[in-house]
Amino acid sequence: MNGKVALYAAISFFIITHPALADNVIYIDQVGSSANINLNQDGSGNSIGTSSVDSTSSGSNTTLDIDQVGSSNILMYNIEGGDATATVNQQGSSNTSSVNIGDASGSDDITYTENITGDSNVITTDVGSVAAVDDATITIDVTGDSNTIDIDEESTAASILDKTTDIDVLGDSNTISANKSGLGQHDTFINQTGSGSTIDVTQTGAESSTVDVNANGSNSTINITVSD
Repeated sequence: MNGKVALYAAISFFIITHPALADNVIYIDQVGSSANINLNQDGSGNSIGTSSVDSTSSGSNTTLDIDQVGSSNILMYNIEGGDATATVNQQGSSNTSSVNIGDASGSDDITYTENITGDSNVITTDVGSVAAVDDATITIDVTGDSNTIDIDEESTAASILDKTTDIDVLGDSNTISANKSGLGQHDTFINQTGSGSTIDVTQTGAESSTVDVNANGSNSTINITVSD
């Protein structure tokens, strides 16, 4: 079964056997290479995965595109396997995401981008916390409102081009945490504009480290710790 067929089977099974939860709830369990997954949810519950059962994509060369518009907008997702590109767009309402990269098996050459517009915004991204991840680029862009962002990366990459976290936040309450460890070359870039602001960056392991923080406005408290 190729990746696309496996994806359709997983969605059909969930909707048929769980009608009580059919208010825009999707569960993905995709296995296989070269999968191209496009998910669009508009209005009401809007959940991909749940707090008890995450959705999962595993296999090489996966392309994942998720759009959630309006209402709860919940994303619980595991990405495993090499050469994966994932883009998440959430607009309006709760906007909660918890994404694990390399949760059960190693993942190499990962590009993950998340764009959030309004409202409560809780973003958690864990890279390599269980299985080794080599080469990861994480980009988070958030516009309004409450904004809590927590990025933890344990990528094994040592190249300046292979381990990059870029976080841009525009308003409002803003709590931003970026923690990195691994074989070195920990590159973190944070741009924050407006409101409550707490920014915390920790980078450890095998010397090389770059931190670039640009905080513009309001009640900023910034803590940066870099060690070998």
